[in-house]
Amino acid sequence: MLNPDNEAMIFDIQGFSVHDGPGSRTLVFFKGCPLACYWCCNPESLSIKQEVMYRKSKCDKCHACIDRKICPHDAISSVRPDEYITIDRTKCAKCTTYDCVAGCYHDALALAGRVYTLDELLRRVERDSRYWGGDGGVTIGGGEIAMQWRFVSRFLKELQERYIHTAVESSSMGNWEHLRHIYEHVDWAFNDLKHMNPEKHKMGTTKSNKKILENLRHIADLAHEGKLRQIIRIPVIVGYNDNDENIDETVAFCKDIGTYEVNILPFHRLGESKYEQLGMDYKAKRMVPPNTEIMEHIAEKIRKAGLDCYIGSNTPF
Repeated sequence: MLNPDNEAMIFDIQGFSVHDGPGSRTLVFFKGCPLACYWCCNPESLSIKQEVMYRKSKCDKCHACIDRKICPHDAISSVRPDEYITIDRTKCAKCTTYDCVAGCYHDALALAGRVYTLDELLRRVERDSRYWGGDGGVTIGGGEIAMQWRFVSRFLKELQERYIHTAVESSSMGNWEHLRHIYEHVDWAFNDLKHMNPEKHKMGTTKSNKKILENLRHIADLAHEGKLRQIIRIPVIVGYNDNDENIDETVAFCKDIGTYEVNILPFHRLGESKYEQLGMDYKAKRMVPPNTEIMEHIAEKIRKAGLDCYIGSNTPF
């Protein structure tokens, strides 16, 4: 069990990002998400627990993981010697040692998720500080940062006390009593707004957007007080939220809460291989990314309504 005040489950740390806030930034990705968007490009972020990823491209079918019986739960098997292995995920979920990962000769088995203490994570991100420049800093996302809000709020507080610029990327799905502790220590807030209709939001993400909309108002209030900068992000999913009605309702909501910056992000399939590695079904395999015409049409509608709109990575950050 994690100590929620001093330990966090992280699934990735990336440096040299220039699209997730001002300057050059270090990105920290927290595991765990209450939503399950069918287009999610980071399926390893959904569970807060560690998970084994099986990369067939690195497996040479040596079957050492089977022959040496390194899995204490007998979760690894194969029908024939010349076949790839199969992992019984129901057995795998019971594991706490992940001996198979350490025992794989070819790194075909990898672990998604590593526990960091607060001090360890601070030391890790500060290694990159020489590359941030005058405007850079740290951006955190997930998953959903609200899932580990105690650690996240302490981490952000420590960063600000070190005069490090902080930004968050969040679905804003969580209790405001938890989220407010996070946003006390945020300089820039990138907040997803996937759909305005509660039922359609639930169809696409498994949850209603009621709490999300309430939280976006609270975050906007902090922006009006000059405590942070809020940018609404819309993942553009063809046939789901790209219609004029939803865009118009989204614009009306943004104007109502007084947020005038929107970043629209085209759906992509870059995370497709991760689903296979995790033994999960990729529900977006038949989806197509929005073309330039669709993205420009949405941007034009948003701009005509008086909001700033940035397409993809074409941002002023």
